[in-house]
Amino acid sequence: MEDPNRMMAHTGGMMAPHDYKMMVRQLLAQIRQIHHEELEKYEQVCNEFTTHVMNLLREQSRTRPMTPKEIERMVQIIHKKFSSIQMQSQQSTCEVVMILRSRFLDARRKRRNFSKQAPEILNEYFYSQLSNPYPSEEAKEELARKCGITVSQVSNWFGNKRIRYNKNIGPPSGTTTPMMSPAPPGFYGLFHGFGVRAAAL
Repeated sequence: MEDPNRMMAHTGGMMAPHDYKMMVRQLLAQIRQIHHEELEKYEQVCNEFTTHVMNLLREQSRTRPMTPKEIERMVQIIHKKFSSIQMQSQQSTCEVVMILRSRFLDARRKRRNFSKQAPEILNEYFYSQLSNPYPSEEAKEELARKCGITVSQVSNWFGNKRIRYNKNIGPPSGTTTPMMSPAPPGFYGLFHGFGVRAAAL
């Protein structure tokens, strides 16, 4: 089964989204077919092995009598072992599907790089709203459209910019320098644990 990343590399990374989606569907169909074939093999081998063991037990019962319950218990042990193997196979298949799905989503979520104009547009908005540089969702969408980036990138940029501004332009003792108004209630709690980094733009 071909790795989707290798298949993308063979096309120079220029595979169209529709073609890539079709490729992923084909790979999933192959995985499903292989999984079903493996399950059928396990079931066949399990039945053959169970029959073989029961024949041996019957032969052995001629020299050492065995009750039907003892034979049934041995059969249950065999089925339990094969069920464990089938479960491992299903888990491995699920892992492959999840990896494939993750790679497909990663390919769709390629990061959009900042253009040369994007920092200028964002800085212009930031300093024009310095008393309260917390753009609304509508403003973020408009800025994202102008800059050719995502709304999430706009939010991260403003978060980093506010941190850098307060750190570098903070008023010395005994002086008064315009400072940004505090963030809306609960704002920092929304981003707690996300580790916003101050990336210089």
